Amino acid sequence: MNYYISDLHLFHKNVTDEGSNFENRPFKTLDEMHRVLKENWNSTVTNGDHVYILGDLSWKENDDTIQLVSTLRGNKHLILGNHDTVNDQRYRQLFVEITNYKEIKDGDYRVVLSHYPLAFWNHQSHYRRDGEAQKVWSVHLYGHLHDSADEQYYREFIQRLNQNGICCIAKNVGCMLNYMNYTPRTLKELLS
Repeated sequence: MNYYISDLHLFHKNVTDEGSNFENRPFKTLDEMHRVLKENWNSTVTNGDHVYILGDLSWKENDDTIQLVSTLRGNKHLILGNHDTVNDQRYRQLFVEITNYKEIKDGDYRVVLSHYPLAFWNHQSHYRRDGEAQKVWSVHLYGHLHDSADEQYYREFIQRLNQNGICCIAKNVGCMLNYMNYTPRTLKELLS
């Protein structure tokens, strides 16, 4: 099974009440956030599953991060975000792969994965210019925007594309979004 999640921001105190809590996460401390994220992750993901982390996994690359990430189940694929550094070989070896962008097949779907939302992506539209259905099209999964005004602007952009004949699906997998609830999700869950 494939799972998707982004923007966990491990060891970033400003996503909890220990810091500025700039996005109002429901955690008083980093320890509480880490405990909830780990419980949700490990109660969902098995060691045979693949988890695509769409960036900003951790604020720091240190022994604490290495220890915590090593306890998360599954085969972890890291799509790099703006806060990810992977210089420590001990950290790098926790991932099946580390890349900036990825295209995969998940069941009947093709999926384009990046930390940043894309305006246009490979096999984006469900229909050709002549109105006929495409045989191949892709869902775009991304992170980075959290639950922000930028996310709302991007959603409006995607809605306008759909209204103007470029029928496409893009979904934010930021862990803090209500439908994510700090838990890796399958594509089926994201699309329902």
